[in-house]
Amino acid sequence: MDYRIVLTALRYALIEIRAAENLRKAQSLADVFHNVPNGIASGRSPEDIRAHLNQTAARLGCEDYINGLFDSAVKNMER
Repeated sequence: MDYRIVLTALRYALIEIRAAENLRKAQSLADVFHNVPNGIASGRSPEDIRAHLNQTAARLGCEDYINGLFDSAVKNMER
């Protein structure tokens, strides 16, 4: 995994937040992804950032959704 995948997943999350009709969904996505820029700036590895995202997603019950964003990001990188 590299930062491009993490940033692509963040981009997808921001699009989803902007388009969300459900405030709870938007808040959950924001909670999961809000530390990504700080993690990158502080030199945390992409794997460490993803592990933190997974912990937050598990706490909020949205693991499948977050995994889907990352799956889409990986597929986008393969193009």
